Amino acid sequence: MDAPLLDRLRALFSGRTDVVEKRMVGGRAFAVGGRMCCGVTGDGLMVRVGRAQRDATLAEPHVRPLRMGERTVAAFVVVDPDAVTGDDDLAAWVRRAEDSLHD
Repeated sequence: MDAPLLDRLRALFSGRTDVVEKRMVGGRAFAVGGRMCCGVTGDGLMVRVGRAQRDATLAEPHVRPLRMGERTVAAFVVVDPDAVTGDDDLAAWVRRAEDSLHD
C-alpha cells in the first residue's frame, strides 16, 4: 500500500467530522457521510465516480477499473500514482469522488 498517498488523503480529510477511515481488503478507504468515497488500494488511488461516469472516466489517462478478485466494481476506478503526484491533482480526484456521492 502507498503510505505517502494515504497520508496525503488523511491530510485532505483532516478535521472533518463526516469522514471515517476504514480498513478494506488490500488498503484503506475513506467514507464521507457513511458512503465510501475514496481510498488507497495496493496499487493506486481508489475513487468513487458513480456508475454513470465510470466508462467516461476509464477513457482518461492513468485510470483503470477497480477489481476485487475476478469482479469489477461498477462505481469505482483506480487512478495510477503517477496521476496524483501533485496535491492539486489529488484534491481534484477527491472532489470528483465526493461529487459522485450525490449521484
